[in-house]
Formats: sequence, C-alpha cells, structure tokens
Amino acid sequence: MSKKNKQNSTPTPAPAEEKQEVQAAAAETDALDDFDMLDFDDDPLGATGVSRKSLVIFFLIDTSGSMKGTKMGELNTVMEELIPEIRRVGEADTEVKIAVLTFSTGVKWMYAEPIAIEEFEWTRLTAQGVTSMGEAFKELSLRMSRNSFLNSPSLSFAPVIFLMTDGYPSDDYKEGLEALSSNSWYKFGLKAALGIGNEANDDMLAEFTGSKDTVVHAYSGNQLAQMIKIVAVTASQIGSKSMTLADQNEQELSDEDVYASKQKMLGQQIQELVKKNDSDDVSFDSGW
Repeated sequence: MSKKNKQNSTPTPAPAEEKQEVQAAAAETDALDDFDMLDFDDDPLGATGVSRKSLVIFFLIDTSGSMKGTKMGELNTVMEELIPEIRRVGEADTEVKIAVLTFSTGVKWMYAEPIAIEEFEWTRLTAQGVTSMGEAFKELSLRMSRNSFLNSPSLSFAPVIFLMTDGYPSDDYKEGLEALSSNSWYKFGLKAALGIGNEANDDMLAEFTGSKDTVVHAYSGNQLAQMIKIVAVTASQIGSKSMTLADQNEQELSDEDVYASKQKMLGQQIQELVKKNDSDDVSFDSGW
C-alpha cells in the first residue's frame, strides 16, 4: 500500500522492519506450501477442536465377465448391507464419504464424486468384459488429488483404498501401479485387497497393498460377505482415528511412520479377525 493510501496516523515502517515483515510473510507462505506438498491434512493431535475431518473410502471393484453370477450377486448384497455398518464407524468429528470405481473393459465411477455416507445408496453392479486393472489404477491416481475427489475444505485423513477382484489383470497393471505409487494419497492411505475365487492372485494383490497381511481371500459366498465386512469396517475404523506423532520414547515420528503404523495395525487386525471367521461354505469354483 502506498503512502498516499495510508492514514496520517499510521507510521511508515523503517526499511529494516519492512524487510523483516516481508521475510516473515514469505516464511509463512513457504511453510504452508510445504504442508500442502504432502497432499493430505491429517491432524494427529486433534488440535483443530470441533473441525470435522474428511475420510474418503475408495472401493475398486472388478466387474469383468468372470465375476458374473454368484460372485457379483453376493458382492452386491453384502455391499448393500455394509453401508449402514460403515455409517456407524465415523466419529462425530469425521465426515465419511464413499467412492466406487468399477473396472472391466474400461473403468467407471458409480457416482461423479465421493458421496457422504449418510446419503450414499448402492447401485447394483453387473459383470462383463475383461479386467482393466491397470487402467483403474491410473484413474484412481488421477482422481486422488486436491483438484478432484479429495477437495474437501476440512482437514483430511489419508483415504482407505479397498481392491476386490477375482482374476489377473488383462492389461499392464504394473504400469498403472507405478503411476499410482507416485501419488501421496496412495502412499499414505490404508490399502487392503480381497481375492475372490481360485483365479485371484494374492501375490499381485500384495503388490498393491504393500503387505500380504492386508490381503484376504474368499472362496465362497459366506466368505465373501465376511471378508468384505471385516476389511471395510476395520479399515474405516483405523482410518478415521488420529494417532499421536510420538513414540514411547517421546521421539517425534514422521507422517510416514504414522501411516506405516496404521497399515501395520490394519494387517494385524484383519488377520486376527479372518482366523476367527473360517467358513466351510461351498466354493464359488465348484458350481455353488
């Protein structure tokens, strides 16, 4: 602001003071820029008081032709049952949203943007085509940004990402996974995967999640229902919790350490729950 626009009673800063003000403002801007570069805004210490935090749960679902019949029917049924259970997961200060990406011959979002869990309605899926998983990974990476699906004005937890498939990708999934791996939301998000039937490759799914502990398998309708609920509810509960940025020795932890702890916790809890929910139901692959 020029001197002409200032009131006479306002003193003009000395050159040294003015320089300090400019440097302080620049430092504050740089700090904010560095914070935004992480591409998420978790508040592990809960210092924001009543501010609501946003948690987006991404479901990546294989709708290729091999999912036709019992597999898709069971998946639709359990997802309809699952939504009310997830509604009870979020705490009062957490806004939970759902985004569903399906992939077969190409990819498609169930809704044009993430939908608040209170308003979300499941649209029953059908199965046909091939398994464009690599394309799905690229699409997910594109949408997981502040300029697209993660543009909530409130503070944001890193997302929960849950992949479900019954077979091996028909495209170059490694190329898609490489693109996804450069996304900060993916790096810090909670990742889990469900293999359905005998053709699903758990080793490939572990490449997506980063750990075999966060990969589960379903060979029957009952197992499918159990595994989806175990993974989705457990991941949602852990994803919506803040974690203290210090270890037992009061050493400050990095954001990477915090989310690594969450991912490890997710794997441990999933495996414990899976062991308690064994089923002798008839396998998908036996014509059940």
